[in-house]
Amino acid sequence: MYTPQKSGGGVAVSDSTDARSLFADYASGEISAEQLHELETALREDSNLRREFIEYLNIDSALGDLAALSEAESAEIEHELTALASDDAESVVETSVRLGRPYRIVTVLGTAAATIFIAAMLWFTNSDDDEVAPVATLVADVDAVLLREGQPWSNAELQAGEYRLDRGLLHLRFSGDVMVYVEAPARFNSVSNKRVVLHKGRLSASVPPEGIGFTVETREAEIIDFGTEFSVDVEAGTSEVHVFEGLVRVQPIAAEDGKAGEAVDLRTSQAVKIENVAETPVEIKLATDRFIRNFDEPKRRYARNVKQCLPVAFYRMPIRDRGLVSEPPQYSGEVLTGDGKRPPHAKGVFAGGSLRVRADSSGRGGRVDAAPTIGTGKFTLTVFVYLESPAPGGFVATNLLGDQGNYALSLDHDGRLQATVRNKDGELRSVSSDSSLPLTTWRHFVMTCDGGQLQIYEDGKRVASTACSAVAISDAETAWFGTDADGVGLWNGRIDELALFDKALSDKQIVELYQAAVEELSVQ
Repeated sequence: MYTPQKSGGGVAVSDSTDARSLFADYASGEISAEQLHELETALREDSNLRREFIEYLNIDSALGDLAALSEAESAEIEHELTALASDDAESVVETSVRLGRPYRIVTVLGTAAATIFIAAMLWFTNSDDDEVAPVATLVADVDAVLLREGQPWSNAELQAGEYRLDRGLLHLRFSGDVMVYVEAPARFNSVSNKRVVLHKGRLSASVPPEGIGFTVETREAEIIDFGTEFSVDVEAGTSEVHVFEGLVRVQPIAAEDGKAGEAVDLRTSQAVKIENVAETPVEIKLATDRFIRNFDEPKRRYARNVKQCLPVAFYRMPIRDRGLVSEPPQYSGEVLTGDGKRPPHAKGVFAGGSLRVRADSSGRGGRVDAAPTIGTGKFTLTVFVYLESPAPGGFVATNLLGDQGNYALSLDHDGRLQATVRNKDGELRSVSSDSSLPLTTWRHFVMTCDGGQLQIYEDGKRVASTACSAVAISDAETAWFGTDADGVGLWNGRIDELALFDKALSDKQIVELYQAAVEELSVQ
C-alpha cells in the first residue's frame, strides 16, 4: 500500500496525530467516525493536504481502475461527481453503473467515506485555479454577467466547472478552434476542452474539421458533432437541436427506466426536439431566427446596395458593446435597456445582429442624441422589421417630439405599418399599409416622400400612398428606434438594417434593394 510522505506544510489534527496517518484507514474503510471528522477538518483547512489526499487515493490500489482512466474519462467522472456533491453513496453507485465503469472505491467506502471523497474532489478541483489548465477562452462578450459558484468571473480563460450567464452574450473558443456562442440566461458546465453540459439556455457552435467530436450534453440528449454549425435550446425538460450546416449525431440519454432512444443523425436544415418523457426525438421546423450564431456583421450585397444609394445614416444594428452604431459614426447612439431575460441584441435578418425590443428581452429601443438633419423636402426610410407579438402604437423609428421632428414609422391600432411625415406647412400626414403586419416573419419596408406623394413599400411593392407636400426641415436633435420619445410606444420584436435618406428613392432602387435581400436570404 502507498504511504504518504510528510511535508512541512501539513496541518496537525491533534498534538499526537498527523492527518496523513488517516489516509490508509480511510481508503480501507476502517476509519472511525471521530477520525473521519478529524480528517475532514484538516482537509478543509489545508489545500496542500487535500492535494496529497487525492494523490494518495489515485495511487492506492483501491483506486487502480480510476487512476488508469484516460484524461477525457477522468473529466467526465469529475463532472458526474460534481453534480452529485450533495448525494449519498447510493447515488454515486448509480452513476457508476450508468457510466459503465468499475468504481472499486464505491464498494470499499461507506456512505460517509464516499461523501468525504466527493467533497475532497471538489475542494481539490476548486483550489489553486491558476494551476488548472483552461478548457475554453473568452473571445468576446456583450454586456455579459458571468458567474462561477455564485461569484463574478472575469478571467479570459474558463476552467472546468459550472457557470451561470445572467446577462448578455458570450463568445468562447474551445479546442480545435470550435466557436461557441451562449445567450443569457444560461447555465452550463465546461467539462473539458471538447465537452459542454448545457443545463439551461441557448448555445450555438461552429465546428471546423479540427474540432470534430465536440460534444454538447443536456439532460435529455448527447449531441456529437461531425464538423458543422448547430444550436441547442434547453428549457423545462426539453432539448432542441437545430443543424444549420453539416452533420451531428443526437443520442437520447437513458430515462429512469434505463431505456435510451436510438441515435439520430441530423443533417443541414434538420431539427429535433427531445423530451425527458419520450425515447424518440421528434422532428421540428428549423428555427432560423432564434439563435445568435455569430457576433460579426458580415459584408453583404444588401448593405453595399444601400450604401450605393447614399444614405445620410445607416444603422446595421451589429452586436457590439459600442451601442447603436451608425455609418457615418457621428450619428451613432445608444441601446436603451431595462428589465428582461434576454439581451437587446438578436440574430438579424441576415447573419449578424438586430436590435431586439421587448420580446422577452432587456431591450427598450435605441436613442440617437445627434440625429442626422433631413432638410431637402424629400425623405426615405428603409428597414427590416420582425414582429414577435402585436404591438399597436409601437414605433420602428421617429424623431417626432411635440412640434419638432419630421418623420415616424409605427404600427397603427389595426396592426398596420403607418408612415407619417410633417410637411412644410407643419401638418402631419400619414398613410398605412394595406394589411396587418404578420408575426414572426421578416418584412422589408420603405417609406418615401418625394414632395408630392407619401408612399409605403412592402417587400419591394408599393402598397399605399397619399398626397403630401414637401417634408419640413428637421429641427429635432434626437431620434428613437423601437420606441418613442416618451418610452411607451415600444416595438415588440426586432429591427434591422435601418437607413435614412434625405431624398426619395425610385421604384427601381427599392425593387433592387429587396431583390438583393432575397438573394442573400436564399443562400443563408
